[in-house]
Amino acid sequence: MATKLPYRRVKIKMKDFDKDPRYKKLKGYHGVCNEGENQDEIWINKNKRKKPSDTQELTKLHELCHVRRQDAEEEYKNWRMEDDAVELEAIARCRIKFLNQAQIAIKYYLIYEYVNGEKTKLYPDKTEDLKKIHKKIKQILVHKYRK
Repeated sequence: MATKLPYRRVKIKMKDFDKDPRYKKLKGYHGVCNEGENQDEIWINKNKRKKPSDTQELTKLHELCHVRRQDAEEEYKNWRMEDDAVELEAIARCRIKFLNQAQIAIKYYLIYEYVNGEKTKLYPDKTEDLKKIHKKIKQILVHKYRK
């Protein structure tokens, strides 16, 4: 399991999805990954920074998590479940100042665990901790995607 986000391998570029006709198919999106000539770019919609819950920082982390999961071959076959898993991982990695109140509560659930009454912080860049975080993510998703 690769735990580090691929900052060095991926280029992050700001694009105008809403007004530039070249990006008409991306209108309404916050960000996309695997773009560019070599599919090594993440494009962030520069017009989506007005809502506090949809910050560019969280969008950037979300797209980097997509790339990390693709590289590690951890993706779910169900794309909606995959996108939810990526969003939860991005929230776990995001700094609190970029999150709204609901996202902060989710972050605390994901990065803290209590063992024998002791509070322990989990770090997404550590393999064992990321596995524990993804175990919690699966617990959330299993309820949403029950068949």
